[in-house]
Amino acid sequence: MLKEYYSNSYEDTFNIASDFAKTLKKGDIITFDGDLGAGKTAFVSGLAKGLGISDIVQSPTFTIVNEYRSGKIPLFHFDVYRICDSEEMYDIGFDEYLFGEGICAIEWAGNISELFDMSHYEITIYKDLDISDDFRKIVITRRNS
Repeated sequence: MLKEYYSNSYEDTFNIASDFAKTLKKGDIITFDGDLGAGKTAFVSGLAKGLGISDIVQSPTFTIVNEYRSGKIPLFHFDVYRICDSEEMYDIGFDEYLFGEGICAIEWAGNISELFDMSHYEITIYKDLDISDDFRKIVITRRNS
């Protein structure tokens, strides 16, 4: 395990991600796991801010990928919740994003896990409703490094 954080609000999650973004470099890949509403897109919003991106980050649920290029490093935000077969990713040029000049942030990456034999960050966001509706545990792990 690399790091573990606790968040009690959207703002906490956003700030944790913004700080984490400052450690990233071109070519980094970040995969996300967590229930619906866990805060994956909130985390990506913080990443964007930390990378100097001024655009409003929205979930790419229907577009599969949103590109943010206004910062110091481009951010490619994927939501692969609706992807059933990893081959579909190649149809949208996924390999060009993976090996390009930006950072890839991939929600629901478990749906295409066979594509991640390379080094990447894995971020798991856990909700604990017994503590509060807003409480999150965020675990950041480096895989295959």
